[in-house]
Amino acid sequence: MSSMIETINNTYQDFYTSTTAQRKKEEAEKIESGKVSHQDFIKLLTTQLTTQDPLNPMEDIDFTAQLAQLQALDEQVAMTKSMAAMRLDSQLQAGSNMIGKYVSGVDKNGTAATGLVSRVVQSDSSVYLELENRQQLEVSSVSNLWNDSKSMGQDIMNSGSLIGMWVEAGYDSAMQPIRGIIEKVLIANGTVSMKLYGGQTVTWDQIKELRTPSDDELWYTLPDEVRNNVDLAKTMVNKIVSGTTDDGRAVTGMVGNAELSGNDVYLVLYNGDKVKITSVNSETVRDPSASDLAAALNNYYVTGLDAEANTISGIVVGAEDHADGVALILADGREVYWDTLSEIREATEDELAAAGDAGESAADGDAA
Repeated sequence: MSSMIETINNTYQDFYTSTTAQRKKEEAEKIESGKVSHQDFIKLLTTQLTTQDPLNPMEDIDFTAQLAQLQALDEQVAMTKSMAAMRLDSQLQAGSNMIGKYVSGVDKNGTAATGLVSRVVQSDSSVYLELENRQQLEVSSVSNLWNDSKSMGQDIMNSGSLIGMWVEAGYDSAMQPIRGIIEKVLIANGTVSMKLYGGQTVTWDQIKELRTPSDDELWYTLPDEVRNNVDLAKTMVNKIVSGTTDDGRAVTGMVGNAELSGNDVYLVLYNGDKVKITSVNSETVRDPSASDLAAALNNYYVTGLDAEANTISGIVVGAEDHADGVALILADGREVYWDTLSEIREATEDELAAAGDAGESAADGDAA
């Protein structure tokens, strides 16, 4: 009997000795390789203490060594966080000093960026400079810095990169703003001037602002007739128009947006039809009625204000006239006013399904 107990004890001892040694070896290898996190280390140490062999507990010297490793890991984590915070503070200070100055570099999308710094934006890991055209570039990616636009422009002009830049140059004799994108650089009698797309010409001394153009400003490079049609198209968005499609169909509907194809400007209706703006009689363009809105925006997702000025969102299922304006009826029965909309877009399948459920619930409530 005693021999059997001794054999069991010896087997038990061998099992814990071998598994404990193997576990310690694996933990040490993970820690040395840097593959274990601070939380993992604490979990491993806790597990080791709770599962240690009761017949042969951890030696004090082993426990002390483990605690020393934990303290070293704590110090390393704290130092890493401190260095990251110091780096962000340094970049934030540097970025703050660049507000109101002109910079060039590469933005967060890898696109060349040049312009006036309007503000500094900080994320968890980086500090960005935001330019007036909304481009953002990391402080660390800035390659050039100028105190004013003329210093910047002089450098750019010397490098031959002035063409394609956006300029603001005050007002002309009719008090119209002079702005646009540089098409050519002209030198006559020692005077440098810039010809803008559209025909305006400005001298170097007239320039108030010089920067990379935004996507919305690239339309300034279009021919005058096309640019005028673009301006006209903007006034027709969310209006009811009648026009002709490319396949010769006469259609009427509400304009969702406009798009450019070559030098042709098209009005895109909410039902998907496209009409060339030159086929539309601008005198027949009108504001939409409640029935127009119900037809055009059926199953569209919108966000706007209700009668109590609360912001609400939902799927449009109808519209009706009120004394204070046209209200769109949502699937759940609520109403949002047309002239307060901040968002109009096609609804997703999930949103349409949810709207169907909301409509059924509203109908059940009315029936009750």
